[in-house]
Amino acid sequence: MTARLPERAARSATAADADVHYVCVRVVDTLLREDVRACASRGEVYGDAAVPAADAHGFDAGQQWLRIPRFGAGTLWLPVTPTRYMQEWRLTRLPVLREVAGEFAALHDLDTILAAFADGLPDEDTRLFVAYGDECRAAAEHRTVSMAERARWFGQGGGAAGHALPAWHQRMLHYDRVASFLDHPYYPTARAKLGFAAEDLARYAPEFQPAFALNWLAVPRALHHPSGDALPPNWPDCAEVGLDPALARSHALVPVHPFVWQHHLDGFLAEAGLERQVIRAPRACLRVSPTLSVRSLVVLDAPAWHIKLPLTIRTLGAKNIRTIKPSTIGDGDRIQTLLGEIVRQEPGLHGRVLLTDEANGAHVDQRPFLGYILRRYPEAQLADKTVVPVAGLLAETASGLSVAEELAGRYHGGDVDAWLDAYLALTLQLHLTLWLRYGVALESNQQNSMLVYGSDGLRLMLKDNDAARIDRSMLAHRWPALAACLEGLQDQRIGVDSALPLAQMFVTITLQLNIAALVEGLAQRRGTDACAGYARVRRHVEAVLADLAAAGADTAFARQVLLDDDRLHLKYLLTAASLAEKAQTGATDVNKFYGKRAPNFLRVAA
Repeated sequence: MTARLPERAARSATAADADVHYVCVRVVDTLLREDVRACASRGEVYGDAAVPAADAHGFDAGQQWLRIPRFGAGTLWLPVTPTRYMQEWRLTRLPVLREVAGEFAALHDLDTILAAFADGLPDEDTRLFVAYGDECRAAAEHRTVSMAERARWFGQGGGAAGHALPAWHQRMLHYDRVASFLDHPYYPTARAKLGFAAEDLARYAPEFQPAFALNWLAVPRALHHPSGDALPPNWPDCAEVGLDPALARSHALVPVHPFVWQHHLDGFLAEAGLERQVIRAPRACLRVSPTLSVRSLVVLDAPAWHIKLPLTIRTLGAKNIRTIKPSTIGDGDRIQTLLGEIVRQEPGLHGRVLLTDEANGAHVDQRPFLGYILRRYPEAQLADKTVVPVAGLLAETASGLSVAEELAGRYHGGDVDAWLDAYLALTLQLHLTLWLRYGVALESNQQNSMLVYGSDGLRLMLKDNDAARIDRSMLAHRWPALAACLEGLQDQRIGVDSALPLAQMFVTITLQLNIAALVEGLAQRRGTDACAGYARVRRHVEAVLADLAAAGADTAFARQVLLDDDRLHLKYLLTAASLAEKAQTGATDVNKFYGKRAPNFLRVAA
């Protein structure tokens, strides 16, 4: 793979500068959305007459400016445009202006803008803003490399006609790769895989879809704690990885991602006191390729099996290191088992929702850097299907159409609205039923939710549900047999005792990430008003809520939160994951820190 690096590195400086600018605008919009340092809630909007320097920087007459005082010795002036999508104001364009003692200076780059936002903070808080600047640079660099690879792949005929590939797993990997070139809707520097150098992307990232072999440790069986007993058919034995076959009596083989093997394993083993207890196999074995999540790898010779491995990179923020907590191995299986039972007994979901099998995996001595989860896809139900992650629906293919538009063309006669109706109906029926009948809200984000299309229509497939929020009292009261599926649940954060956490999860994942981002993106591509899309969403929400109420579910709180409130909760992803410590946010999970600041697009749609 590295042979192509000079070609990618030759991308013009102009394009790289454009990527830096792109990241900067996304970051400023996120600072506004998450109200960092109360910039949006305390800022005041002025006309252009209040900013005499506006004309010198080419701003049009009538430009509105958000004045943000009390940042150290200066005042920030942000040129803003009103919006209803996730926030009230977005950045019109750069530069941001800073006023000190009546003099205006233009801030064009992230370092100066972040420094201005951090001005006046204690040193330990300022350090977080400075560190985030490094994440921004990584995001811009990784975007430059990735977009060059996209251009190369598309230029050679990649990115088109994924549905024409002969096998379901080839089609799924194809759409994972297409999706990898599309940025996260709300986390502005999700492109950054912190810990990877640019050349590591070609070796290990889904944008390049490389193939590589895993490394292996032989671990004493006393330290090896398996869940389940199924393994892929080509799982190696000791001889295949270059070890004495007799070692199998006392040791078990554990796969290690080659990036971790090369860069961090020695330090981890020494710190844990395991360096003399485990044995490094001399031979790499079992060829894999990365999926959209980077650390989940498809076994190329047994593609119904994926291996999720610890990987010492950080994504979606500096605090999100991608290790595997031992508790998630069993918890993910328990929740998938619960979901399977629910789907079987719900007539509207049975046969329409598929689940991966997550019963198998292992950890080593409770160490989050040593372990794995085996994910098995329902191969028999996917044989003639096309599987597409929600994360890839807005991604543009080499044809110039988005994946959603291609699916509409193939399965709905080119009618994008009919395609959207089918998606909304099933997605909302699934997640509103789980929430209001069973007290279950899933963190089924864009990677973990997949559309499964075939000649018999649309299904959804869910994976990786170890971070749900479940009202266990409600579940036990209404469905005691189902509640037994959760016995032994280890992560105590999963269980909640009020309605609000379920609503927050549904709103921020299903409604905003998996639906609103799609509505906005399709409207932008089609040149239509997003309000029409939201009216469509509202009609579907109302219909599902009416059906659930008729079946005896209490829908009053959901109606209030989704249809009547002026504001929706949103995730403060950037704040919790990079700009503030847990002690400041009070969040037990950096991915679940909320603020109720998003305009309710469903209320407007009424």
